[in-house]
Amino acid sequence: MRLLRPGNSDPPLPWRWQEWAQMALPAELGRFLDFGCGDGILLRTVAHRCTECHGADVNPAAYAQTAAEHPEFRFSQVGLDGRLDYPDGYFDTIASVEVIEHVPDERVMLAELARVLRPGGTLLVTTRHRGLLTWLDPGNLKFVLPGLHRFVHLRVLRDREYYRRRFEEVQEHGLVGDISQQSHRPPWHRHYKAAEILAFLPEGLSLESVRTSFPGERAMQLMRVVLRVMCFGRWSPFPWPLTALDRWLSRWETRLGDNLVMMFAKRSNDGQSAASNPTPNG
Repeated sequence: MRLLRPGNSDPPLPWRWQEWAQMALPAELGRFLDFGCGDGILLRTVAHRCTECHGADVNPAAYAQTAAEHPEFRFSQVGLDGRLDYPDGYFDTIASVEVIEHVPDERVMLAELARVLRPGGTLLVTTRHRGLLTWLDPGNLKFVLPGLHRFVHLRVLRDREYYRRRFEEVQEHGLVGDISQQSHRPPWHRHYKAAEILAFLPEGLSLESVRTSFPGERAMQLMRVVLRVMCFGRWSPFPWPLTALDRWLSRWETRLGDNLVMMFAKRSNDGQSAASNPTPNG
């Protein structure tokens, strides 16, 4: 296990998906695509590193506010088939942050991202690592106990607007709680080992690096949900010392982590990528 020491510029909150993505991405992004951009938080953070900032998401309502506030960003709606309206080799860098577990077919998604990535370009994929605490993922409660899930949100937490936006509005786009209904498998918040992601990889992409981080994130997330329910949603931050524990765990890079961060390069015409392939350890 390796603890990454925070510097003066580190965020005061735990390192979540966007922070790990920023650490992994190149310093200069060129033409950059955030595939599955959501509300555009990653685009807003790395905009100064891009020559062009593009975002694509299945739900246009998610990025509507950011699109209005940042007309320099270019957003597009993508269907569940993952097809992007861009020519081959258009982007220098692509990020897919916590998206692959939501799509109908991982192979189709990765093949399409490889298509629009230029030779020598970089693809970042982050997702949920399948580890010892996978079973604690509260994201699957909506599938195991949908009635209880709805009751807790609407009656206990009284967050009707959040529930509408996250679990009802997306149904018109073929999703159940951001998870595709079009898969050959039942909707589920999936988790992966690095080797499983590599099995979906199209020809032409090569693995540059892999890391796992944040042991116990599933447990901490579940604990946060339980605490919110216990106080009927009136108070959401972790109490001390859980706040410090959450922040400390988020900085561990370890094979037991719940986050999986993988960097790929698209091979150039001569078949070479920027680095040789490491062996995945997760």
